[in-house]
Amino acid sequence: MKKTLLATIAVAVLAMAGQAHAADKKVFALVPKALGVPFYADAEKGCKEEAAKVGAECLFTGPAQLDDAEQARIVRDLITKKVVGISIAPNNADSIGSVISAALAKNIPVITFDSDAPKSKRITFIGTNNEGGGVSAGEAFAKALPKGGTYAVITGGLSAQNLNDRIKGFKSKLSGDFKEVAGSPFSCNDDSSAAVQLIQDILAKNPNLDGIFFSGGWPMFAPEAYTRALKNKVADLKSGKFVIVSFDTLPAQIKLLKEGYATTLVGQRPLAMGTGSIDLLEKLSKGEKVDPVIDTGVDIVDSTNVAKFATGE
Repeated sequence: MKKTLLATIAVAVLAMAGQAHAADKKVFALVPKALGVPFYADAEKGCKEEAAKVGAECLFTGPAQLDDAEQARIVRDLITKKVVGISIAPNNADSIGSVISAALAKNIPVITFDSDAPKSKRITFIGTNNEGGGVSAGEAFAKALPKGGTYAVITGGLSAQNLNDRIKGFKSKLSGDFKEVAGSPFSCNDDSSAAVQLIQDILAKNPNLDGIFFSGGWPMFAPEAYTRALKNKVADLKSGKFVIVSFDTLPAQIKLLKEGYATTLVGQRPLAMGTGSIDLLEKLSKGEKVDPVIDTGVDIVDSTNVAKFATGE
């Protein structure tokens, strides 16, 4: 009986110790624009893997869909939970500034990833040089259509700083021989189904369109619907008469490019954004200094090197 009692006490003590250890573990939060966006899967993976390496926890949380107010509410909730640091991909650079300041006032370091809020008090940004990536996209588009032509842009949220920077860079490389169709850029609000519908609508209204630029890969995240939407442009795509340049190089996109359903992809590195967010927040939690901007780089993928990306070599 005595041994049983001692064993029970020992188990209880160990459980309490485990709970205390869990309570002592640092919690860093990674807040995307919206949950369920395929692009953020690798960022979440990188965040959790790196957090485990430093003995911390990565809390991946965000709004179900693009919602400025909900994203801000989530950050305020994280402040009350007293997380040790927050990395956020702002949907609206202007509206997120106040909650970033509120977190900093509670001594919770805040950085941005993927999408920046340069006018806020965020400590650093880690992600793609979005305007530079847009320049690369524009160069590829112009190279594929040397005589110019009409084009459309499909984007996510119209207020997203990162997407607007990409579009700015893209347009900077197009000569006066290019003409953007009325209503462009068209917003899909980071929704794949909406992006595919936009392709159908744009092509129906502009049958002589020469190309489309996607500032993010949304329509290609629904590959079957995407190929159906382009059924009347497949031959022109494969012969180079119609051009599609898109950001991102997720597996579904690489496969579509290999099959001739895109011209060029501008690949980002979301895994590095996730791991880097933890590295930066860990340093900041220790009072260390970090650079104001961390560029994770891009990969330019077309028919000449798609096999390498398809096999992961």
